[in-house]
Amino acid sequence: MIDHNLLTRQALALGFERLTGGVVVLDTSGRVLMLRRREDDALPGLWDYPAGGLEPGEDARAGALRELFEETGITAAPEDVEYLRTLDFTDAEHRRCRQFVFTTTVPDDTPVALTEHDRFVWADLADPPPTSAGYRDVLGFVHRHRALRAW
Repeated sequence: MIDHNLLTRQALALGFERLTGGVVVLDTSGRVLMLRRREDDALPGLWDYPAGGLEPGEDARAGALRELFEETGITAAPEDVEYLRTLDFTDAEHRRCRQFVFTTTVPDDTPVALTEHDRFVWADLADPPPTSAGYRDVLGFVHRHRALRAW
């Protein structure tokens, strides 16, 4: 069992200035939920999976689930969310960031209620809409991970 509080403490000890949590949401057909950033947002027009900053002292899984709900209205039980990996990047404010990435699967046609983005799409995991290099890497990881599990 992964101690998500330990992961966040370790990241801070390594000098990461901002911690975030993200959830790659797949539907039962294997499509990935992607959200488009508004024109007045950082990286306007790019597509992301639901993600955002952790609150001080917040557990990585709890923060990722909170962000999922805040950005999409989708709720997932902690036991239905699997830890995948981290994504390290530098944000627009030049801070070293570490994102803790999780995944969950929801039924096809799960309703999505956007609050911070202007559009969503259920995309082919192997061919997502334009996104950052780091997010493409994560989505490729999920795609390969799913392929291995099919064996």
